[in-house]
Amino acid sequence: MLSSCKNDIREVTALNAGDSIPDLTAKNFVYLRSDAGRIVAKLQSPRMTQFMGENSHMEFPDGFKIEFYNRLMQVESVLTADYGIQYDKRKLIIARKNVVVIDLIANRQLEAEELVWDQRRKKIYSESKIKITTPTQILFGAGFESDENFRGYEVFKGSGDFEIDEGIK
Repeated sequence: MLSSCKNDIREVTALNAGDSIPDLTAKNFVYLRSDAGRIVAKLQSPRMTQFMGENSHMEFPDGFKIEFYNRLMQVESVLTADYGIQYDKRKLIIARKNVVVIDLIANRQLEAEELVWDQRRKKIYSESKIKITTPTQILFGAGFESDENFRGYEVFKGSGDFEIDEGIK
């Protein structure tokens, strides 16, 4: 008995070109980022998938949480989202779906549907609708940009309930 198989090389190439099988998968993933031997951030995720190659990246399809630490190893801010992706070469982390940044020092919270953390520029920004809540104000905007510590920020097309210091001209 004889049998044979014939595969079109274009079909095989097309299957491999869109390879969506991760090179590595980890559950209960924890990653510590350090600078000069000091931990500056801790990323946790229920599941991480890593893809190698030209556009290597890690995905966090079940969400993630990043805690940012000060020099005394105290948590200063927390970033959470339902989905995330980190591009190694571009030094970008993109958070999507129910993104929340809590600044514990300034007692403020940012909510957005998408947030980009550009590690090269040391900036976080969003072009989606955002909401920033502080003890005295609620700001809405069509995007924002901030330093990576969420200290100094600019809200684009802002509106909301907020106090204005009339002594400032």
